[in-house]
Amino acid sequence: SLDQDAKLFFALANAELDASIAAWHAKRKWDYVRPITAVRVRKEGELVLAWAGPYKGTRLIRGETWHPYQPATFPSPPFAEYVSGHSTFSAAGAEVLRRSTGADTFGARTTVPQGSSFVEPGLTPLLPQVLIWPTFSDAVDEAGVSRRYGGIHFPDADLHGRELGRSIGSSAWAKAQTYFNGTAGS
Repeated sequence: SLDQDAKLFFALANAELDASIAAWHAKRKWDYVRPITAVRVRKEGELVLAWAGPYKGTRLIRGETWHPYQPATFPSPPFAEYVSGHSTFSAAGAEVLRRSTGADTFGARTTVPQGSSFVEPGLTPLLPQVLIWPTFSDAVDEAGVSRRYGGIHFPDADLHGRELGRSIGSSAWAKAQTYFNGTAGS
């Protein structure tokens, strides 16, 4: 109903606002290095087996030239790595959706067409890829891991961001309920 939608969007918007505050607080507090800097500095002068660039596949490359699997025009974000904002936002939203619907069931899917990559157009994916998210939790997991695969985050930033987001979503949902049932401020 319209009433249910309004309540959902109220709780969801507040969870996302709180997620932004918490993620940016963590980024300012810990000011952690991004993978591109860490790999280039720690592996300088060494050969590493890594993606060599568009249409070059995996090869031995010099550590100081490492680049994440991203388009050359997409720089790593110029702010702290920890925590992952994507993971925090995704988990906060998923927690509100889960609580609103009473289940983790999502049932979304999409097909990524053959050769549609922004990084290696015409080459990847080699075949159409069907992405399926049976649950909100599955969507959160894939959102978080995508930032690792893209060389934007380390595992701790992803996993801790998910944990932070779930906590925020739970709190935002509980707080929203106090407005809906008239007990806010009591």
